[in-house]
Amino acid sequence: MRLRLDVATLRRMQPSGGTLFYAVVALLASAPAWVVKYPPVTDLPFHMATIRVIHSFHDPRFGFDDNFVLTLGRTQYVFYYLVGSLLAYVVGVVKASVVLVSAYFAGSVLAMRQLLRALGKDERLCFFIVPLLVNILFMYGLLPFLIAIPIMLFGLATAIRYFEGPTLARGVLLTVTCLALFYSHIFPFCLFGLGFAAMFPWTKPREWLRAAAPVLPALAVLILWVAGTDAGHLVFGAATNTAQDPKQPIDVAIGDAHNWLTNVFKDTSDEAVFIATGLVALLAVALAQGSERIGVKKVARAYALLPIACVFLYFNTTQGHGYIWLISQRFPILFLMTGIPLLPMPRGFRGTLTAAAALAVAVAATVNTCAHFIKFQLEEVGEFDDAVAAIPEDKRVCALIYDKGSRIMAPTLTPFMHFGSYYQVQKGGVVMFTFAGYAHWPFKFRSDRLPPEGESARLRWEWTPESVTTNELYPYYDYVLTRGNGFNPAPGTYSVTWHGDRWTVWQRR
Repeated sequence: MRLRLDVATLRRMQPSGGTLFYAVVALLASAPAWVVKYPPVTDLPFHMATIRVIHSFHDPRFGFDDNFVLTLGRTQYVFYYLVGSLLAYVVGVVKASVVLVSAYFAGSVLAMRQLLRALGKDERLCFFIVPLLVNILFMYGLLPFLIAIPIMLFGLATAIRYFEGPTLARGVLLTVTCLALFYSHIFPFCLFGLGFAAMFPWTKPREWLRAAAPVLPALAVLILWVAGTDAGHLVFGAATNTAQDPKQPIDVAIGDAHNWLTNVFKDTSDEAVFIATGLVALLAVALAQGSERIGVKKVARAYALLPIACVFLYFNTTQGHGYIWLISQRFPILFLMTGIPLLPMPRGFRGTLTAAAALAVAVAATVNTCAHFIKFQLEEVGEFDDAVAAIPEDKRVCALIYDKGSRIMAPTLTPFMHFGSYYQVQKGGVVMFTFAGYAHWPFKFRSDRLPPEGESARLRWEWTPESVTTNELYPYYDYVLTRGNGFNPAPGTYSVTWHGDRWTVWQRR
């Protein structure tokens, strides 16, 4: 009898065919994360270098503790980097970064599936999220924000299940998810809080305390962070003190929404995928007409507040506040992603047809992205590895990227702007530009190792290399890495030590 029970238990623990199928879909959707060595994602090297600094802080080969001080306690912007550092013990820093980016892609598919199931919706609707994953915010490289999206979706699914059947295991899972979400990014955390409040069992006062208990630790750290840190003060100011911040008029915001959803490649292939996604969504609505909808839970009506809130926040928040860049611009893609569970899915053959069409568009979107990424690496990255190889380990390197753009990516994108951070990933030392010293960053310069000007880099330093003078470089930086023309150092300061078609290395004399 014991053997039969054990065998039966093992069979229940094995993933079903459906689960394996969705896992394969999620894995294929993550292809843009690992198809090339150098994806055209602007801030990717920046985040990878931050993982390197945290992971190898006391490794003498990189010299980080000679130049920096860790400030992990003052920011909630650390989950991405701490998880990356832990992964690096197993797979190394570079592959840990690939795993994290893959987690955004694959995790969004799987977390959306869990949310759909929790709401009583057809799980095949998760295919619709795949064409939305490579968006303008991803191309900018807002990876801690993006990794928070699948955590938010999974957290909402977990909250629904906990409200329906509170157990210790579900409560602990919800607590851990909330804390991970808070330490990932504040915007998805707040959106989760809105969804949690909307779906909360307000009509059952006796259950309030138990229902709220799992989120209380995250709420406590939120209050402490807002009250006790400079970053928290700034974020609070972004919500309450925005009189001087830029805000788009409603007519301009409507026209600009497209730019925050797609417009990733210079050609129109991404727009074609976007249109195809919309047409399949309309197909789902059309074919579902007259169908009896079974299994959708009442909580789905409360959940609908999330995409509605995203629309409101897009038109009523500012574009930036201090060093916080892109506030309102994040909400169009959040609107589409959170709106997926509101789509109907036809039953029977019509549902199969709709799901097949959505999956086909998802595959086309992934293949299109991979093709552009491969073309970017083959045609535009150039001899970058040779340039990095020409610089010794543990040096101070200033990257002046005059040629930031790409003939393959949209004109608004600057995929090369932070390529200098790849030197820090591979060889340590100091790289400029860096956010080291900013209130939201997990490390700062040592007081006796500050760069020229005696403080952290000014805002938008990396956008204006032509304004950088020799006095800001010499003699602090050992090397200057340039892409494009524009660097004219004063005599006796820097001279060319390596030169390629696109990249040049200058050594301090």
